[in-house]
Amino acid sequence: MSTLISVDEISPADRLDYVQQVTAATWVPMECRSEFAADYRGEFRISGLGAMQVVVLDVMPITVRRTPGLISQADPDLLKMLLVCNGSSVVEQGGQQARLSAAEFAIYHTRRPYEVTCGVDQDQPTRLLTFMFPPSLLPLSPSQLRRLTAVRIPATTGLGDLTAQFLLQLARNVDHYSPAEAARLSTAALEVLATRLARELDVREWGTAEARRHALLTTVQAFIQQHLGDPRLSPAAVAAAHHISLRSLHQLFHDEGLTVAGWIRQRRLERCRRDLADPALASRPVAAIAARWGFRSAADFSRAFRAGHGMPPAQYRALHAMPTGLHGSAMTSR
Repeated sequence: MSTLISVDEISPADRLDYVQQVTAATWVPMECRSEFAADYRGEFRISGLGAMQVVVLDVMPITVRRTPGLISQADPDLLKMLLVCNGSSVVEQGGQQARLSAAEFAIYHTRRPYEVTCGVDQDQPTRLLTFMFPPSLLPLSPSQLRRLTAVRIPATTGLGDLTAQFLLQLARNVDHYSPAEAARLSTAALEVLATRLARELDVREWGTAEARRHALLTTVQAFIQQHLGDPRLSPAAVAAAHHISLRSLHQLFHDEGLTVAGWIRQRRLERCRRDLADPALASRPVAAIAARWGFRSAADFSRAFRAGHGMPPAQYRALHAMPTGLHGSAMTSR
């Protein structure tokens, strides 16, 4: 179920201030400015899709800025992706700038300053999609994500077009998915996005030593993802499977600010978290979910889950079984 927020219901003099409140409540606090402030118009359709938040925007041209001061007030560790449906928009972060046309997208991080201009050189509403989620849900390292920040991801024939069209259709039909379907589609969307971003990294770094290192890391991480359910999966087993020394494996992950064991544990916890939030698996015992993803004992899993999420797995499951409430006087459910 989505929540529709219409700026048009607010008096014209207060609309841009209201938009700033909406952006803070929907994403993170940002400064907003527009040459159409005197009579700003726009709608925001906000939906949850598993671990992702999806927003469809139909808004007059606007520029939003995430400043160091606003980051100090609220600093969630989240990635945002902006996909343009019509017109053009610009994303700037970390000295990089991506000018986006229809079906193109860029990613950026809420923990770092950025500026996004929506509807460049337009005088009418533009449609955009945003997807927001924790960066840990992508199998890419912090340094890899930084290299992709504010980079134009084109809608090229093949994988590029598939990614854009899949995400567009996902957002258009978000109200028609059951909770279980939404959880699975969220996972599928993240996998499609990760594949597209990995391809972009390969294109940008092709032929370099860094590209070869990245190719090995990607291969190793894919192997780990495929064998998460095996309790015997360990750094030594991973190194042996790829015919490299254990020291080389640890160095490969260390170069990305990661550890092998930590990365395995995080991926297992993510799979468990997804299953715990899946209504279709509500009758499956917590211990069975833990065993499915390679945890040797329920006690070990419970400790790791509590450390990562601040609550025991049973409480996490109970919270995600509760219906989501709607907030805000200008919101209607559709």
